[in-house]
Formats: sequence, C-alpha cells, structure tokens
Amino acid sequence: MRKFWSYITNGKYSVGCTGGTVYVYDANGAELTKFKDIRYAYHPIFSPDGSTLLVKSTDDYFVVYSLETLSLKHKVHFSNVGGSQDDGYTFSIDGAYFYNIERHKFSYNHAISIYDTSDFSRINMFFEDDNNTEPNFIEHNSEGNLFVLGFYRGDKGVKCHNFISKFSAERALTDMYEISYEDYNFYNNFKNLERSGFTDKAKQWSGFTYAGVDMTGMENQSYPLSELWEKYAAQK
Repeated sequence: MRKFWSYITNGKYSVGCTGGTVYVYDANGAELTKFKDIRYAYHPIFSPDGSTLLVKSTDDYFVVYSLETLSLKHKVHFSNVGGSQDDGYTFSIDGAYFYNIERHKFSYNHAISIYDTSDFSRINMFFEDDNNTEPNFIEHNSEGNLFVLGFYRGDKGVKCHNFISKFSAERALTDMYEISYEDYNFYNNFKNLERSGFTDKAKQWSGFTYAGVDMTGMENQSYPLSELWEKYAAQK
C-alpha cells in the first residue's frame, strides 16, 4: 500500500491521495484508475449517494470526478489565494449542495461558499471581505443541520475567540457559542485527521503529534461538531 496523505472508503470505492495523484480502488482493493488533474490534491470526499468524488487541493482548486464513468467532470478554481486551502468542506445531506471554506484575497479571509452540485456553480458566498471571522470546519448532523468550528479575531490587541456555531444559507452563522481553547484545538486537530482517514502521514503531521497526544485507536472515535455545539448550548 502506498503511503497516502489521505485514504477514505465508502464500502464500494476507496480513494487514496498522495498529493500528486488520486488513486481509486474497488471494494476488493483493485486499482480502477488514477488521476493527476490538480497539484497538491490531499482532501477527498464522496458525495452522499457515492456516485461522485470531489478532491480539494491545498492550492486554489477542487476537482469533481464521476465514479460511475471514472472521468473528470469539473475543475473549479475558487480563489486567487493558493498554497493554504486546507480548511473544511462538506456536501449537504441530500447531495444538492457543496459547502467549501475558502481563503480569499489574503490567507486570513475565510469565506464559506455554496455550490450547486448539478454543475458546481457557486451560488452564494459568506465572509469574503471579513478578516475577523475564520471558519475552519463545517459538517452536518444526521438531520442535515450544519455546524461550523472556527474563531473570531477581535480588534487589535484583543485575543481571538474560538466558537462553535450553526450555519444556514439564509443567516450564515447563528446560535454561536464561545468555546474553550482546549476544545477548539482538540476538534480542529481531530477533524484534520478524520477527513484524511487517520493515515500514518496525517498523524505524523498532526498537531496531536507535536502536543504528544496518543492517537492510538482514534480512528474508532467520533466527535461530531453537533455534539460540541450541544455541549455549549446546554450551558446557557
């Protein structure tokens, strides 16, 4: 097995990313194809119905592949800032939309963009001109509600405030709660590992490694953002 930066599976397909190449395998581990359409391709995700693979580069692109035809469908350039696009993303629970956290203009301008998955055209964007609000990860719960982990950079001289929030296309961040640095740091590191499939390479470069955290068995654990939100909501 190659030393993948990320490796995910949905039972029918498995996908491994080396950075330069995306490998697709069937359920038995046989290689079906490999793609080399973008540089720095590290972050793969399956659509909810399993028919589509999206791979986000740490450069300013993501690509979309059909797993039914094993072919490239879309290549989307979404920013003029490259080399640091390592924030979160998710499909909506029904697969109709793709939510991508993007860095625009400067590395600290984090936008949340919404794409229509019928053609991957961008239909909305939030926070592009806001250099204070930095969403880092976004995911939905089993009911389809979206949650965002991030931090808010205060005025000059004021410390950053870590937060967990709900997200809606109508009102952006709602029901936001300030969270502890310890919770923010743990969830941020865990979500980075989770989207990579807890590969050895991902663990090697994880913030957990530098903090001396034992990651043994962490791939069998689950820390949904919705539960973090519920924890802080219950304290209010």
